[in-house]
Amino acid sequence: MNIKLRDILLKSIPYLLSIAGGIALFLVTVDTVKNPSVADLMNNIAASLLSIPIVFLLYDYSNYRISKKLNQSLASSMSSRITALMLGLVMTLRGAAGMRGKLTLSALNKMRDISPHHIEKNIKMPPAVRQKLGTYHTDLGDVIYKYGKNNILDSASMQNLTGITLDLLHMLNEYEFRKDRHAVAKNMVDIFGRIADWMDSDAAAAINFQKLLQQASDEKIA
Repeated sequence: MNIKLRDILLKSIPYLLSIAGGIALFLVTVDTVKNPSVADLMNNIAASLLSIPIVFLLYDYSNYRISKKLNQSLASSMSSRITALMLGLVMTLRGAAGMRGKLTLSALNKMRDISPHHIEKNIKMPPAVRQKLGTYHTDLGDVIYKYGKNNILDSASMQNLTGITLDLLHMLNEYEFRKDRHAVAKNMVDIFGRIADWMDSDAAAAINFQKLLQQASDEKIA
């Protein structure tokens, strides 16, 4: 998150006024107030004005550190959840398109260049598959809402995930209501492309995706 100089200056104004007020009150007291009791009272007020910025700065710093750790934890949780969703979605779509062969990052990158005509004749989406895809759509929407409102998702990831969610919804509607297999295939290829683009822009996501692929492969062998 970029910190703008204007925002820093605006946030500093109350602290600076409090410090200036404390110093001014102290100087006025030293020069003009002769009554010891009144002078003590004025000095206490001046000390309070000078201490307020320190208290709030310590609070802001503590809050910043806590928020930073929380955001890091949320970002890690988000990355793991999105990666698992992307893997499940890709594998389900590959099965629906009748694709065979081992799924790898290289294979996924090639899938975004497949012609819709090449896969539309093999598409099969029985109710169980459509229900699973609907669950992925719901889960992606939940991820976008949960992590978007907390500013954990950057704008590029938000746009990509939103695109996947819309393509997935269009694909399900095309298959169920319009029976347009070519449109379904095109949406499917678009989803493959968006997922590949997402991994190309996030090295950590690509590594996690590869690990999950390996785990899935090991489980099948076992």
